[in-house]
Amino acid sequence: MSEPMWTPGRVVWRELMTKDVEASKAFYGAMFGWTFQEMPMGPDQPPYTLAQVGDRQVGGITPAGDAPVCFWLSYVSTEDVDGAVTAATAAGGSAMFGPFDVPEVGRLAGIVDFEGACIGLLRATTGDSPPAPPTGPEFCWETLSSGDVERAKAFYSAVFGWQTSDGPGGHGFVFGVGPGFENAVADVQPAEGMPPSWITYVVTEDSAASAGKAAALGGTVIATNIVVPSVGVIAIVQDPAGAFLGLFQPTMS
Repeated sequence: MSEPMWTPGRVVWRELMTKDVEASKAFYGAMFGWTFQEMPMGPDQPPYTLAQVGDRQVGGITPAGDAPVCFWLSYVSTEDVDGAVTAATAAGGSAMFGPFDVPEVGRLAGIVDFEGACIGLLRATTGDSPPAPPTGPEFCWETLSSGDVERAKAFYSAVFGWQTSDGPGGHGFVFGVGPGFENAVADVQPAEGMPPSWITYVVTEDSAASAGKAAALGGTVIATNIVVPSVGVIAIVQDPAGAFLGLFQPTMS
């Protein structure tokens, strides 16, 4: 049996917090063809829903509880969850939940940055899955919309140790686990027309068509045909419960 390995600083899981799990399953099942498996969470606890592409787990769905809005939460592999929460608080953020341990999962927490953008922290018990290119409608990338990108650099460097590099073609900048775009994990954009927030992306063959499908299923189209030169085309939608989601159509070489 191989030893567990971790990939600190990389996004390793995405989880939808929603007020209506069954409605969200119906939307994302129709949107991407995802299937779902329920994982028991113990007495008096609702099950945790795993979203799958074939037999590959791609994300989770869980009741939002007292959260005022529904949203996708991206989890970053973190060596010291408690220390990172402390660093976030010292840098002007706060704890959204945790830190706490989940049996057979790991230690996790959620934080809110200085503007209200939410992100998760995870130290998985059995290690992280090795980074791999998406093979279907799977998650692939994150964007932070921020009203103060310079402060965001300092905040997330303090929490995750991320470094920054110029974005593709010299546009904007990206966070990474080391220097260079090949180690990038997320990009940062000014929060124009959107609240400060983290957005996760799913790969799609046609971002505009997928946005139209989201609208037909009861969602809302926020933006389409955002071209990132030499990278791809993106769209931003909200699902029927209000959670933002990015759709990424990669440029074909």
